[in-house]
Amino acid sequence: MREIKVYDESRRPREWNALLTPSECAVFFKHAESGVPLSAEGKPFLRFRDCTFLLFGSLEEAHRFCETKVQEHPDMCCEILDSKGRAQPPLLVIVHPSIAEKDEMSASSVRRRKVIAILLFIGALPLFWWDRRAGGALIWPTFLGIAMILAAIRFLHYNMARRDGLKEQEKRIHEHLQREKESTVNR
Repeated sequence: MREIKVYDESRRPREWNALLTPSECAVFFKHAESGVPLSAEGKPFLRFRDCTFLLFGSLEEAHRFCETKVQEHPDMCCEILDSKGRAQPPLLVIVHPSIAEKDEMSASSVRRRKVIAILLFIGALPLFWWDRRAGGALIWPTFLGIAMILAAIRFLHYNMARRDGLKEQEKRIHEHLQREKESTVNR
């Protein structure tokens, strides 16, 4: 593990991610709620230009280190990135379990959205029945029923997007682990 400044005018190449080989990982620390960059000790940087990241030789090593750090500093968020840098989402985002449960992408949030979507679908049915019973003369029940169905579809779509994002993340992690394996074989 090495600590490297993100912004170094004298460095060539100047981009921090160009320092990484395809099998290495960079770990950035930030405050989980505010997003303020933090040091590995959990302290905010006095100046933005002083920000650093940690360079690790393997994803597993970076993951273990981050797990330890979020236990020490529960308000810390660790982002593990590969050599592509911020061009893609982090390979992993490690946060304390108490913060992970509050996240809109947590498993409990997904279940909650699914239950809400089902209730919206069920709640729309009596509105359509009410308008049908009135001979289609009522506008508001049908309008509200359609709005409820559209909201339910939106909740389900949000859950599907999360699932697709997790699949993409798993694919990128697998590819990174393959690059790590290839680099150890080539040594």
